[in-house]
Amino acid sequence: MSKRRSPFETSNETLPVVAAPPDLYESLRVAEPRKRNRHWEKQHQSHKAVYRGVDPKLSLQVKSIASDLCVPEGEVARAIIEHALRCYERGEFDLNPQPNPYRLRMTLFPTHDSLSMPTRSRSSKQKPEALWRVITTWRGFPPELKRELSALASEDGLHVPIGELITALLRFGLKEYQHKRLTLTPIQKRTSFTLSLDGAK
Repeated sequence: MSKRRSPFETSNETLPVVAAPPDLYESLRVAEPRKRNRHWEKQHQSHKAVYRGVDPKLSLQVKSIASDLCVPEGEVARAIIEHALRCYERGEFDLNPQPNPYRLRMTLFPTHDSLSMPTRSRSSKQKPEALWRVITTWRGFPPELKRELSALASEDGLHVPIGELITALLRFGLKEYQHKRLTLTPIQKRTSFTLSLDGAK
């Protein structure tokens, strides 16, 4: 009969080390979010245009045209606004600011209907939502164009809110586009390369 080993007895032989099982909760812990590289955005910040008070219906038309042409929205908005500005400079398009009894600045839209958006509810008790609450953002606007728009809307220019100015320019430019007096032609742009498979059999 073999001699039983006492549980209190120490042995010179070392037992193999057993790896501890992984912590079940370790995988559930949220890792630190990876920080995004904002270098490109910082470099191109001057080409971002943010305007308050632009008619959202016109912005949607710009978005639709950009989608049809497969080009960025900012490029479409820029082309339409630049066309309207050139027409204004040539005298083919009039911007007639008028006094606004509700503000210190002039207005391009003297009727109350064009200054506000309709409410979502049909009740007459609610006030219409003001267009100045709408914020429109486009990328691809050169700083020169932004300065030109700011100067035209400023006190030394038409003395109107810049959102109204851009709304008026978009309305005119979109009509020009619809009547084929403004042509927007997309150009294919190569953005990446592929590997040549000359040696493949």
